[in-house]
Amino acid sequence: MAVVLSVLLLFCFCFGFHVDDVNGTSGHTAGVFSWYNKFSMMNIDELNRLETGIRNAKDDLMSELMSFPETGIVSTVSPGCIKDTANFPIQALDAFGKPRSGILRENFAWLGNFHECTSLGTYQHCVADMQINAPMNNGTTNLTVPISWGICMPKSCSEDDIEILIKQVEVPFFHLIRKSTGKTPGVVHCNQIPAKSYDAGFICVVTLSSILGFLMLLGAAVDVYIRWFESPQNINGYQTIDNSPVDSKSERTPLLTGGTPNDSVHVEVQRHNQTPKKQGFLTRFLLCFAVNRSLEKLLNAKQGDKSVGCLNGIRVLSISWVILAHSIFYPMNERMYDDTIEFYAMIQRLDFTVIVKAEYAVDTFFLLSGCLLTYLTLGKMAHTNGKLPWGLFYFHRFWRLTPVYAAVILFFLFLDPYIGSGPLWYRYIDHPSCEKYWWRNLLYISNFFPKSEMCMDWSWYLPNDMQFFVISPFILILLHKVPKVGAGLLATLTAISIIIKASLTAKYGMGGGVFGAGGVAGAYWDKIYDKPWTRISPYFVGMAVGFIMVRRPHLRMRPIVVLCGWVLASAVGLVVIYVVNNAFYRDWSLAEQGIYNGLGSFTWASCVGWVILACKNGYGGWINTFLSWNFWVPVGRLTYTVYLVHPIILRNILFSSSNPFSFTIIPISTRFTGGIVLSHMVAFVFALAIEFPFANLEKLLIPSNVEKKKSEKERNKEQA
Repeated sequence: MAVVLSVLLLFCFCFGFHVDDVNGTSGHTAGVFSWYNKFSMMNIDELNRLETGIRNAKDDLMSELMSFPETGIVSTVSPGCIKDTANFPIQALDAFGKPRSGILRENFAWLGNFHECTSLGTYQHCVADMQINAPMNNGTTNLTVPISWGICMPKSCSEDDIEILIKQVEVPFFHLIRKSTGKTPGVVHCNQIPAKSYDAGFICVVTLSSILGFLMLLGAAVDVYIRWFESPQNINGYQTIDNSPVDSKSERTPLLTGGTPNDSVHVEVQRHNQTPKKQGFLTRFLLCFAVNRSLEKLLNAKQGDKSVGCLNGIRVLSISWVILAHSIFYPMNERMYDDTIEFYAMIQRLDFTVIVKAEYAVDTFFLLSGCLLTYLTLGKMAHTNGKLPWGLFYFHRFWRLTPVYAAVILFFLFLDPYIGSGPLWYRYIDHPSCEKYWWRNLLYISNFFPKSEMCMDWSWYLPNDMQFFVISPFILILLHKVPKVGAGLLATLTAISIIIKASLTAKYGMGGGVFGAGGVAGAYWDKIYDKPWTRISPYFVGMAVGFIMVRRPHLRMRPIVVLCGWVLASAVGLVVIYVVNNAFYRDWSLAEQGIYNGLGSFTWASCVGWVILACKNGYGGWINTFLSWNFWVPVGRLTYTVYLVHPIILRNILFSSSNPFSFTIIPISTRFTGGIVLSHMVAFVFALAIEFPFANLEKLLIPSNVEKKKSEKERNKEQA
């Protein structure tokens, strides 16, 4: 998958990716190049003064920091700091950040050499948030440019000491700015190793992880004992039988993954022609955690006869699409590209619009979730006369998602801050929103609150999907008992969602979700982007697709219908993605913005829905062969956990970097490939330690015969 998307990325870069006509841009896109345009307004003398002033200011700051004047301000600096800065070693001076080339291209991160500074032992690397005030238009206006300046100072100097020392320096261009990063705003941030003290949360999470690891190994040892020492060769014909299914049908309510077995490990030891030997609760409990059994199920690539194989490929490619977009946009959010103008030029290119509109990958997840839920649940309702244990229906969903979700939150809060280090690591180690509002995530209501209060803001998908799931039984019951009424309700709710999203977009003028007024930030996020009433239309499309799959399990179509379907789905899908590129070159009217934002997700989901129906019914050809490749099956089982952990991995890569990233094909491809591989490796561990064992525990604590008895009881009541 990484290779496929890397080839796509290479294609995007290969065709003249340059800023040849920056000043010729029109519409609101000109604002994208605001820095470049402002710099371009400066005459040659002003540019020369700016360059000379920046270098002189840097030299003045370094000189003053090494030889403090006897002023009243300096007297407030701690004596230890003054003493230790009397003689700067040459390595500390060398580790200071220096102005880099490409200032006119928004290269504003002068971070210095983090490792050279910290290798001195008694010195710490700090970053000062500063601004350059450069005169322009013959001194009538000023251009303000933010700078992150790396400085190497003794550990005896506190952040307040360094702030005082910098403020006392009289330079014409630089001044400090207060910037909020983490718990408290500040102007100087010093990195410590380790980044935080080992608190109670760290100790508890390490202890829990150790217990899980012990249970995984102990369960594997018990399984090996049963397999080898109670085998037919050793105990008069006893053999072990693993009745735990692996196919994707067992996941009744899938989210992003499709194949984590929700049946517990159930091992029977039986003698040929004799009563099976019953295992104790403790044995079965330990077998739930057996890492070798979980590994076997995770890596099993077999697909059932009735499984919809193409869903595995769609799922994996969609999460790869999300990771690719995040690997490109995350550095931009932190101004960590050495040529930001090149980035702005790239996002305007028609062929790169597929990266800009990666949000449709999440709409694909909503589609898959609604499709599989309807397909599997209606199929089961057909065998139970529409009766299901709805209490267990909801419990299973909560139990299926929450353990690994909670584990990732604990990892993010208490372990992740100790994993990396770097000049900007201070921006990453504190998560006040998670410390205050983690419970909203576990109740799946976090999307009803502002983004600034959301723990792990990328997890907004989960509360939406859970809320869609909560209302789904009302629609499913109608689809089963009164199909026409259920289908009509589904169509009506879909239309209402489209109208709401279009109306909100027209009201707030979000510009179709692209940059400028339509960026995914601020009002757009809190009013539209993560709200269930604007996101549910792809889910309803998925339910419609699942309904068709149940009602017409062997759908037959004429060749001309198949041809028209593929042509129409392909053309419309491409238009939905690429038409937004036009918004970079002219301002869209409120009507255009509303129509696009309202219909975009629904239309994309409809196109993918056609692909699913065509592939399932034998009209997919080589596309179905590729999407149904057995390789996607085990990889697809990790998709849910990959979705949760990949932003953590990408941000670790970002904030551990000592230098800005180069915006060229090789560094971006390397970062994307590394991010996708590391994300799957971490997800692999979470799946074996949390996801599979807790899925097994559910069936251990609530055996499947409980559901059967409840269903039989309901049928008997109905017959009576």
